[in-house]
Amino acid sequence: MPTIPVRDTTIYYEQAGQGPALLFAHGMCGDARVWAGQVERLAGRFRCVTYDRRGHTRSGLGTEPESVATDAADAAALIEALELARPVVVGSSGGARIAVELARTRPGLLAGAVFSEPPIFSLDPAAGQAFMAEVAAVVRPAAETGGPRAAVDAFFPLVCPGLWSRLDETAKDRYRANGPMLLAEFAGPPYQLGIRDAAGIAVPCLVIAGTESHPALRAIAATLARALPDARFIELAGSGHVTYVERPDQFARATAAFATEVTSRQHSKAASI
Repeated sequence: MPTIPVRDTTIYYEQAGQGPALLFAHGMCGDARVWAGQVERLAGRFRCVTYDRRGHTRSGLGTEPESVATDAADAAALIEALELARPVVVGSSGGARIAVELARTRPGLLAGAVFSEPPIFSLDPAAGQAFMAEVAAVVRPAAETGGPRAAVDAFFPLVCPGLWSRLDETAKDRYRANGPMLLAEFAGPPYQLGIRDAAGIAVPCLVIAGTESHPALRAIAATLARALPDARFIELAGSGHVTYVERPDQFARATAAFATEVTSRQHSKAASI
């Protein structure tokens, strides 16, 4: 099992393909396997690296408290440990929030970043508050009566119905097993990113949203795209929150085109120095 020491823990990772590097960061309760469909589509042109975030499935929990900053520091350390040369980081949902923080704090590590519906509620506090109240109304009582696994079964049909309807029970059980991380995230401090912070991210970005996702998540994605200084924004028609599963071909094409553009741009800059 390929693992590597990263800061205060050990991270499980997988690699496939050759070419410019893509680092994939999964969202709530997932692991490296959620990206299998994208790796299958992209490994013919890119070096695809997927990993289990700390505390998920095959990666250790470590000693640092759960936070976006902790996960972003892990991603940076993984890039350095695997000697990935200016990868494009690709994140969905909570993984996209990690990708945003990585682009903000360590832009020199990246050629670009793909953000699929990062739930950054500080960019739209009213929408974020309403969304979290809706989630809490179903997740809190489920957790109180049935624990983390029940919380997962309450959360995903509400926020990610397109994903949840596609998974068999074996796949759902992997999410349920990571239920403690869902509760840890909800118990931790909310991630804070303002418009000015986003405007300072000096990395080319692609922001993706699904037209059938929750209105708050779509609005936040659009707000982020407008605030970023070098960004393009696309909506995948008919997709809910988990765009890379619900519209995998379109997601892969958009990611490949963007990654090819920004890595070529990076190589041109290096050649001119």
